[in-house]
Amino acid sequence: MTYQILFVERKPFESVSIEKAFKQIAANLSGEFEVDLQHVPYGNRFADTIKNLLLFHKRPADLYHITGQIHYIALLFRPENTVLSIMDVRFLYRDNGPRRWLLKRLYVDWPVKRLRYITAISEKTKQEIVKYSGCSPDKVTVLDLPQVIEIDREPPRPFNSEKPVILQIGTMENKNIPNLARALNGLTCKLRVIGHMTDAQHGVLKENNLEYENAFDVSEEQLRDEYRSADLVSFCSTFEGFGLPIIEAQSMRKPVITSNLSPMIETSGGAAYLADPSDVSSIREGIEKIISDAEFREGLVRDGLENVKRFEPAAVARQYEEYYKRILSGKN
Repeated sequence: MTYQILFVERKPFESVSIEKAFKQIAANLSGEFEVDLQHVPYGNRFADTIKNLLLFHKRPADLYHITGQIHYIALLFRPENTVLSIMDVRFLYRDNGPRRWLLKRLYVDWPVKRLRYITAISEKTKQEIVKYSGCSPDKVTVLDLPQVIEIDREPPRPFNSEKPVILQIGTMENKNIPNLARALNGLTCKLRVIGHMTDAQHGVLKENNLEYENAFDVSEEQLRDEYRSADLVSFCSTFEGFGLPIIEAQSMRKPVITSNLSPMIETSGGAAYLADPSDVSSIREGIEKIISDAEFREGLVRDGLENVKRFEPAAVARQYEEYYKRILSGKN
């Protein structure tokens, strides 16, 4: 018997790493599943949310999987055959007042209460879903995301310890660019930042006399080239749901410095330097260690390649396939 799975996704826009991850999952499911894709017609503004709720009409399927970022659309689906994946709840920390109240209802309280099946991409995210929604922990299943970038088979470029290129992926507030800038002050290096930067972020980089370049709207192949051209990758975020750039960097044979917080600790699998993102000196110490200690650096690369095996698309797809089968058989 073949089952029809419909992935329901947000309207496509510039940053689509989650959608790329689920595309990998779909491609690696067995022949027992046929996967289709449907986008909501409107974007992410509040008016778009209302229009999506009023105008979205789902296509027929045996099982629906809302892949994240449009949690509210769960209100249009039956609870017994719909899965909602929640990547993070960062808006609960970023927003306040009436906006936070409304977002919490639309993205956590009402969807989680309505549906039977919720997945999270880390134990940290699961704990937060349970904390803020009040649901039973048994309702939330932790399933991995696959690596989007395949392991690089080309010989790595020699590490430039005299003037390394440090790659920073992402520019949202939680990506911690101001502390990274302060940590790099006085170091001979070049920083490459991927993502739209604010005037304040440009300002703090200039204040710290950094040589830097900024790129955005990069294609998948351009992103691979960014990793390939870098000497090390910095991802010292203050908050993440998973930390996909960590395993992307490891797949590209690059040493990584990331935060000593969950879920970055778990995602990096012991194959990254763990720094305190709130402590400039801790970030600087880690970067200097990677630059100066070749044996340590090579160990990070070696262990990183071992770590990403956990996130190979075929292995992650098996997790989802088993989960889908339990739901469809009524055993979950």
